[in-house]
Amino acid sequence: MKEYHWVRAGVGLSVTMALLLVMLFSAPVKAEGEEDRPTFSGYTDIVSQYVWRGFALSQDSAVIEPSMTVGYNGFSINIWGNFDTNSKYKNNPSVGAKWNETDFTAAYSREIYGGLSGTVGCIYYAYGLDSTLQANVPDSVEIYGGLSYALPWLNVGVIGYREVSHNPGWTIQFDLSRNFKLPWYGMSTDLGLSFFYINSLDNSSYPDPTNPEQAFSGFMSGQGLVALNIPVWKFVTVSPRIGYAFPLSPSGSQEISLLSWDSKDWHVFGGLRISAAF
Repeated sequence: MKEYHWVRAGVGLSVTMALLLVMLFSAPVKAEGEEDRPTFSGYTDIVSQYVWRGFALSQDSAVIEPSMTVGYNGFSINIWGNFDTNSKYKNNPSVGAKWNETDFTAAYSREIYGGLSGTVGCIYYAYGLDSTLQANVPDSVEIYGGLSYALPWLNVGVIGYREVSHNPGWTIQFDLSRNFKLPWYGMSTDLGLSFFYINSLDNSSYPDPTNPEQAFSGFMSGQGLVALNIPVWKFVTVSPRIGYAFPLSPSGSQEISLLSWDSKDWHVFGGLRISAAF
């Protein structure tokens, strides 16, 4: 019975993503004469821990995470990486500083109608041989699609990720965010809150903590973030930030502890982002 619900949920989400594609590519185009030009943006995060969807993928070491994006007329290409300054997994010995992940993302986004925006894309996660985990971690691919709506006082969004090459299953992310303009020197504050629901089809990657022969399904984690954006030059912004990741259920708590490199189910992390946009 559980497997039947998984299949039905997967079919429903696949249909939703197909409808989203239709809406995106049939949305009104820009008026004639409006100028389009390529854009470039990039940032580097220096943070106390690598936390992804509630899981800690580093332990007792700072990480450096550069990102670069090129965009044109709604299309974008992004490359992101993670450099662990002292890579260590649970009780394994440290292997020292290590570049352990590179992600490539291709996406298309646009406003559909009156504050409603949509996005679709694909992410390639490149890992390779990971001496920290003492294993050869297979690369993986996710396709995704989502919608967001800008209210006068809040931005809300939902996005679905489907793993198609490794760790098969779905991740659903719900987002709430708000940017507050501050009265000093063009500064602003970002507030964000995300929730993650995982429907895994792979018990070897996401085992159910109460029955390891089954895959995990349920609300996994929440993550809050606060950032202060400080312009320091025409194109450059410096943003101190702090985040908190926490479980959303008892089974989610067990799953996060099992898969996090530090074996904890909650994480406080913070650091600095240096960003530029042209």
